[in-house]
Amino acid sequence: MPSNSLLRWQTDRVPRLNALDAQVASGPPSALADENLRALVAMLCAHFQGFCRDLYSESVESVVRTFPPGMGLVARTQFMAQIGLGTGNPTLQTLVRDFDRFGVGVRAALDADPANAVRLNHLALLNQWRNFVVHHGVTAPPGPALAPALPQVWQVSCGGLAAELDRIMYDYLQALLGTPPW
Repeated sequence: MPSNSLLRWQTDRVPRLNALDAQVASGPPSALADENLRALVAMLCAHFQGFCRDLYSESVESVVRTFPPGMGLVARTQFMAQIGLGTGNPTLQTLVRDFDRFGVGVRAALDADPANAVRLNHLALLNQWRNFVVHHGVTAPPGPALAPALPQVWQVSCGGLAAELDRIMYDYLQALLGTPPW
């Protein structure tokens, strides 16, 4: 069963990204074409970060509701303190640091599926381009030039990672709690 976070990714975030992508793809070559493409990169990274943060929060709530009320408040406060996904890019390091607070071993779980190696590489490239775009970098990241096809590929990889993270957390939390987390 998918989390509310994954459902929101699929039914709200992805359609909005697709609409922006369609705008980028259909727009005539102009001074704004590059700006729109850069906006798509920034928005894709932001929406994936939002999904990850939502999934983290949803996971916290599934654990906290098993605690007595007073202890739940303490646990929630500790889980939510200084999460990287609250302010930082959704890098592999940030995902591992945040989600491993549950004891899940996210890196090993992601490494178990060979398809995630490509997805994680795409996520790293997305984050590099996001930083270049939003900080008005001078030197573009290594590799191919930014073109409309790249964010499309990165979005597919983010969708695969979203489904994987959702499955990993569901399986882990169900085993930990003895009941489906969502």
